[in-house]
Amino acid sequence: MRIFIIYPDFFNKIHTKLFTAPLSKQSTTMRYTLLSAIILLLFSTSCDWINPSEEIPSYVQIDSIAFSVIGSQGSADQNLVDAWVYIDGENAGVYELPCTFPVLKSGNVDIQIFPGIKLNGISATRGIYPFVNSYSISATLQQDSVLHVQPTSTYASNLEFEIIEDFESGGLLFSGSTLSDTSIDRTNDPLDVFEGSYSGIIELDETRPLADIKSIDAFALPQGGAYNFIELNFKTDVETAVGVIANVGSQSIYHAVMVLNPTDVWKKIYINISPVVNRESQASSFFIFFRAELPDDATTATVYLDNIKLIHAE
Repeated sequence: MRIFIIYPDFFNKIHTKLFTAPLSKQSTTMRYTLLSAIILLLFSTSCDWINPSEEIPSYVQIDSIAFSVIGSQGSADQNLVDAWVYIDGENAGVYELPCTFPVLKSGNVDIQIFPGIKLNGISATRGIYPFVNSYSISATLQQDSVLHVQPTSTYASNLEFEIIEDFESGGLLFSGSTLSDTSIDRTNDPLDVFEGSYSGIIELDETRPLADIKSIDAFALPQGGAYNFIELNFKTDVETAVGVIANVGSQSIYHAVMVLNPTDVWKKIYINISPVVNRESQASSFFIFFRAELPDDATTATVYLDNIKLIHAE
């Protein structure tokens, strides 16, 4: 079906040119013939103007991004929720997994996929996770067909793991500070262990209402715009602050970076502590801390932690 839009000014101009001069029988015939030819020409080309030929897309499907660890990098559990896709070096979009999306290309292409995360667990702040490798593949796209891509990833090779606490060994890397009423222990209750044989547990009650848990060691973290992240799995029935303690001279300055909200299922989170570390340019080192307080309307509360990692580039 052809659709053509004719504007009044256009016909006014034609009418003025063709029908305002004095008429004779011969000139009238010629003018109507000319008008008919113009209209026929316009209608014969209108389909190309209004309805240009549409390119048939190819499709790419990505269900998930598999992750594996090498050597002593701790747990392989990740929550890589997005795929940042580049095709032949051009940005093809960001897609929440699983996804199937169209691509206006066909034939041999180079596809690169960067794993994406929710920064600080916030859905609105998503980004490429800078500590894992992208996935690249050369493939053939076919119009109106779906290419299934199964990307994999690993940690980047230039990382320093300052903390890997999986609670599987007896010597813990965290303990209660002098401000804390309680400490952190291990639990092997199958209902409360995330993976392996043990997870960490912090228990609060009316005689132990405040938990202030920090890393036993302090760490010199890179600054000047470098990335520093805390990875961890958690389950908690009380709000729990996570952050860093900046050691500046004789002072220890607490910076709560985010609060873990209560959840009765285990969650994976990536906490970007880079802004605080970079801002505290005078700090000689940093502790990692967890802080929770028993709510006024509760008699007990419990925080479960696992796979705590403090990571930065070398």
